[in-house]
Order: sequence, then C-alpha cells, then structure tokens
Amino acid sequence: MRQHINIYVLFMTLLTAFSVVSCDDFLKTMPESSYSAAGSYQSQADFDYAIAGVYAAQQNLYQSNSCWFRLMIARSDDTRNGATYTYGVDQFSDSDNVEHLTSGWQNLWTMINRCNLILDKIDAIDFKDSDRKSHIKGEAYALRAWAYYTLAWQFGGMPLIDHELTVSETKSVVRSSQEETFAFAEADYKKAIDLLPASWTGTDLGRVTKYAAEGGLARLYMFQSKFSAAKHYLKDIIDSGLYAMEEDYVNCFTDSHDNGKERVWEVQFTGNLSGEGQAFSTGMLPEGYKDAVLMPFSGYSTAMQVSLAMVDAYEQGDLRKDVSIVTDLTINGAVESKYHYILKYCHYDAYTPQTQSDWANNIPILRYTDVKMMYAECLNEEGYVANGEAFTILNEVRGRAGLPALVSSTISDQNAFRKAIIQERRVEFAFEGLRWNDLVRWGIAQEVINKHFLDEDEGGGRYSMDGEYREIFAIPFDELSRYNNKNIMWQNPGY
Repeated sequence: MRQHINIYVLFMTLLTAFSVVSCDDFLKTMPESSYSAAGSYQSQADFDYAIAGVYAAQQNLYQSNSCWFRLMIARSDDTRNGATYTYGVDQFSDSDNVEHLTSGWQNLWTMINRCNLILDKIDAIDFKDSDRKSHIKGEAYALRAWAYYTLAWQFGGMPLIDHELTVSETKSVVRSSQEETFAFAEADYKKAIDLLPASWTGTDLGRVTKYAAEGGLARLYMFQSKFSAAKHYLKDIIDSGLYAMEEDYVNCFTDSHDNGKERVWEVQFTGNLSGEGQAFSTGMLPEGYKDAVLMPFSGYSTAMQVSLAMVDAYEQGDLRKDVSIVTDLTINGAVESKYHYILKYCHYDAYTPQTQSDWANNIPILRYTDVKMMYAECLNEEGYVANGEAFTILNEVRGRAGLPALVSSTISDQNAFRKAIIQERRVEFAFEGLRWNDLVRWGIAQEVINKHFLDEDEGGGRYSMDGEYREIFAIPFDELSRYNNKNIMWQNPGY
C-alpha cells in the first residue's frame, strides 16, 4: 500500500485525545472559555497530531462530490452550465448563500485557526527532534499561506489573524485589502521555505515540502503578474532535480503514481475502506453508469458534463483528450452519445475502490508540468525569444500529448506566444480547478465566459458574467451575520 501521512487516523486521534472543540465555522458561537485548546499542545506527538488536523481541513475541500473544488471547475468554461450542486456558480447567478462556497470558506478558516494554534504554542515545547519542530512550523506557515491566498483570490481581502483569538477578539479584526492579504501569504510562504525539508520519506510522504511552498508562492506571484519574482522560485524547483514530467499523461492522475515525480503538491487520500478515501472521482461519471473498466459502481446524478467548447479545444490527435474526457457511456442499458463526462480522476491501477467514497487517487494542487509552464510564461513575459527556452518547454508538453512542435515562424511574437500558453494550459489542466484562476489573472474572464454563454449548448446568451465584480465571490451570508458589523466585515461590491 502507498505510504503517506495518515491524515484521518492522526486527526481522529487528535480529536479523541484532546477533545478539541470543532471550529468548522470560522466564527461559530461558543463559550470563549472552550475556544482555546492551549492545554492540548504539550509534546512533539501533540504537534504531529495538530498538523494532521490542518491537512484534514484541506482534504475536506477536495473529498466529496459536493465540495469546494467542484465549484472551482464549474466556474470556468470547462463544463456545461446547469449542473446540480453548483448553486448558480456556473451561470454567474450566485450570491451570498452558496452552500459549498460557505463550507469552503469555513474549511479554509479552520486551516488558519489550527495553524495559528500550532505557531502560538510550538516554541514553548521541547522536541526530541529539533528538525521536526522546524518542519512542523514550516508546514503551518505554508498551509496558512495557501489558505490565505485561496481566500484572497476568491473573496478579496481578509482579516489578517496570525495568533489565537477569542471569538469576540476575532470579530474586531477589520478586513484588509486583497493586496495586503496576498502580502501576508507571501511572508508566510517565505518563512515556510526556510523551514521545510526538500522532501519527505516513509510515512511522511505527501506532506508539504520546501518546493511545494515555492510553487505556491510562485502561483501567488503569477496571479499578481509578478513574473520575475515567480520565475526565481519556479527555477529553483526545476533545478532541484527532484521532479520530472511523467512520460504518459495518464500517470499524472493514476493512483500508482501518487506522490511521484510529477506531483509537487497534492491532497492525500487512501482507500482500503479506511474512511480516508475520496468520493470526488465518483461524481465525475453519471448515475446509471457502472462498468468495472472505469469504476465498479454507479456514478452520481449530479455529474458535471464537459462543455462542447472544451471538447473542441483539443487538437486532432491530442492524447490528453481520451485521458480527460469520455463519451458513449452505457447508462441504464442505453448508449449516451450526446454528452461528454470528466474521466481524468477515474484512472486507477494500484487500488480498486470498494465503495463510492473509497478512491485512493490523490488530487493535484500543483503538478511539475504546471511549474514548467508557468516558467515558460515568465520567460515570455520578460521578453519573447524566437524558438527559445519557452518554446522548448511548451513543445515538451505538446510532445507528451502527441502534438507537433510550435515554431517561431507561426508563433512569431510575444502576444502570439501568450495565446499559445493560454491554449496549452486549457487542455493540459482541464478540470484541475486552474482555468478560472487563469482567466481572472489574465484579465480575460468576462470576455471568455460571455463568449462561452453565447453557445447554443450554454443557453445561447441567456446567461452572462455581468461585470468584473464577479471575478471574486460574495462573502457568505453566514459570515456577515456573525460579524453583524459592516465596518469590520462587509459584502463585496455588486452582491
């Protein structure tokens, strides 16, 4: 069986041993005397359990058929609009009451709260292993940075809280700007990079590393168009020699290659009916489909369908298409040829899931191919070079997909190469939750989404992204209600 940090077991041990009060709601009302878990952090083992609790909260964002990650895919033009469990996110009619955005917000703040507790308490405790102490601190900084960055690009500026607070104290911290929140995450990532190991081994495999933190920081810089700053960290990952592109695209997602050379940062799952599997993969295929070739049980009625524009985005002969998309499924005894479904997360050869929620496939946060493609983008933004290193990287990605190389005679300037990057990222990272982030950071979200909605299959203009304000989501109503103070926590403009 694949070895990695057993998040579920460690976190359940943490709950049992410490009787920790749940903080799934960022500002959930509770007696302030029970909000602190100060007495729980007394030994090295306690902090091992505590950091596992942070990973568990991150895992919740990717684990189910109705999770936050599903909405990140639905927000883009990768899928057809109108799927269930999307609450208008795919049609840009969402407001402040989207259930899975609210739960995503809560899990991200749970990560921050748990990291703050660790960082508050850890320096006062003697560890048998001083390196372990530094590494856990680094993990807490990296995971807090990831949570703050994710909240900032999706919801805007956040209250910046770096230590344990009571509920009433928390309610007094005013929202900062998006730029200030990014700066906070940037500083955390830099602290993490100085503390984390280059790699983990044995039962620790899968924990965040120095290079995962560098990749997270680079992605933050890319969102801000700080290409030279991102390039530095991307190059460090490339020069580490620890990563390489998988020879076969399918192995970027197959369970036997979890924690392999392509995976810089991924969310960990384990099968064997351990309670630590995921159901997200089941939700990719429709109810009524059951075939041991793809998965040995029925999918869900809520399965998202691939947009026709996404299907058409693949060039003829692109090997990634059949890895990522499937059609002509036999559903309830009849072949369904009209619709296409997401196959990317249903590849397994090491462990066969036993139930709908028992998938052992990890879900990538950052693949090495993304590191290289961001690096190529940085090179081009610094200055177009005909048939230069950026071309080499892009052609390596295309070569794995079975496509011909791009050359400067047809990609003849910086803008043409930007367009090539946009196209290649779309098909390489389809359904990986990156498309919406990319559209926003490139400043083309409204243009692309409204063109998408003109397609007859997407409503023929019935829907629209009605303003740039929708580049960020509404602050959840539950959170505004808990604050009940518009001078501290206010709704984003337009909602």
